[in-house]
Amino acid sequence: MFQAIWGSGVLRRTALMEEVWRFRHHHFVDNYGWEEIRKPDGREIDAFDTTEAVHLVLALEGKVVAYSRLLPTTRPHLLSDVYPELIGDRPYQTGPKIYEWTRCVSDRDARGPDGTPAANLLLTGVLEFCLMAGIEALVVETHPKLVNLLLETDWEVTPLSAPVDFKGHLVLPIHAETRPRALLKQHELYRFEGRLIDCEASDNNPLNRDQPLKPLPYIEGDYFENHRKHAVGQ
Repeated sequence: MFQAIWGSGVLRRTALMEEVWRFRHHHFVDNYGWEEIRKPDGREIDAFDTTEAVHLVLALEGKVVAYSRLLPTTRPHLLSDVYPELIGDRPYQTGPKIYEWTRCVSDRDARGPDGTPAANLLLTGVLEFCLMAGIEALVVETHPKLVNLLLETDWEVTPLSAPVDFKGHLVLPIHAETRPRALLKQHELYRFEGRLIDCEASDNNPLNRDQPLKPLPYIEGDYFENHRKHAVGQ
């Protein structure tokens, strides 16, 4: 299951976060060739890994196999401070319930206990966390292939510009609304049962810092089936 880590939780989980930094470096530098962020110590950490960043970490058998980072758009984030040229002067929505989805990656060969690819677990885990935390939308700069996958699983997606060739990679910035019906669609498509976020192992809700994360009732056991139509209508 996923852990949602942010704030002081990063310091409390030093060993796990060390693995996360190395996991990021291995994939984004060694596998994807982002040489500009290569570090001698093999740890990929940037200026946006502040106490406000939310780290969603999936570890199986003690090994990190999938990861995503969410950044509040009320503070400096990649689209505002690093890649503003992707949308030029076009405005886009920001706010306390809108986060930027970044550093999304999984081990290509990793599988969950039931054989589900880690990439599918990651996509569903991010959406589940957002719904649990009250995050209403995500800003994402990504490849059109991921956009197509989001559309196929009933996300509400709005392009923020046309696709851009950015350093040899095709990138499409989008605004993606988080909806219960998309989570239900992913549960059906990937045949998931129950939740993916470990509430007990996760830090408190970043939008309501005094409150722990709470499971979504419509993905728990029979309630999931009995209330499917109600959730899809939201």
